[in-house]
Amino acid sequence: MRSLYLLATLLLNQRAAIALSLSTTELVEQLFLDFTIDEVVQNDTRGFPIVEPWASEYVNATQEGRFGDAVWARYHISGDVDSSTGIIEGTNLTVLQSIEEDALGYRSSEPELYANALLFYGNTSKTDSHTDIIDLFTTIAQQTPEEAQESLNKRVTYGIKCSTGNLAYKSSCLSLLQNMSQSRSNIGNIRRIYTYSSCNLRVGPYHGSYTDLSYYTAHSVARLIEDQCTYCPACTNNLRVSGYSPKNSGHRKVCLSSKRTGCSP
Repeated sequence: MRSLYLLATLLLNQRAAIALSLSTTELVEQLFLDFTIDEVVQNDTRGFPIVEPWASEYVNATQEGRFGDAVWARYHISGDVDSSTGIIEGTNLTVLQSIEEDALGYRSSEPELYANALLFYGNTSKTDSHTDIIDLFTTIAQQTPEEAQESLNKRVTYGIKCSTGNLAYKSSCLSLLQNMSQSRSNIGNIRRIYTYSSCNLRVGPYHGSYTDLSYYTAHSVARLIEDQCTYCPACTNNLRVSGYSPKNSGHRKVCLSSKRTGCSP
């Protein structure tokens, strides 16, 4: 019991020492925490936009040794994460997917720096609410740089393609997005996700759980289609929508249009 107590005390003292020794003028960890504390406090970020509450959370989490929370704040700090979908503007990735993508890239191209970063994040505080990020870093560290690059090449992406055929009313698609399920459970062996008036959300054939997606993800992809594929036909004031996210090695095809069968533009 005494040895366990001494070990716990040692770990707590080590974490406290790291938190107390953090520099405010230099990067505490350069892969994922690429602002110094002073840069954020003084809003001296060389033109890079930073917004609240994420700027303050970045500073507080870093100083308190909550390093997973600090990384989470860093990926929100520019204010470009859609609060309704969790997607980072212009990327078609959620915050966690973006962190994973960067981590795989660093594991592949900067293995020594990645190993040092893993030691740093291993000392995160017990009050850290995003230890899932630390767990993600640890899991990726178990891959060789070559395996990390292969994983990066196989990542699931949700490209969007628009069409001028099978146009649904935008108002119907907005209602569909408002009313459909956003459950984290997988869709499974069904094709019709939701219909609202002229707008239909459908997915391609089911090929097993490894390419399946959740209702939450389908909703996020459909919102991207609605946002990027709005079209105004000539001689009408009614906005229309038609588009899809093509099938790839990681996910089924997702279609949002007026088409009630199949899953094509």
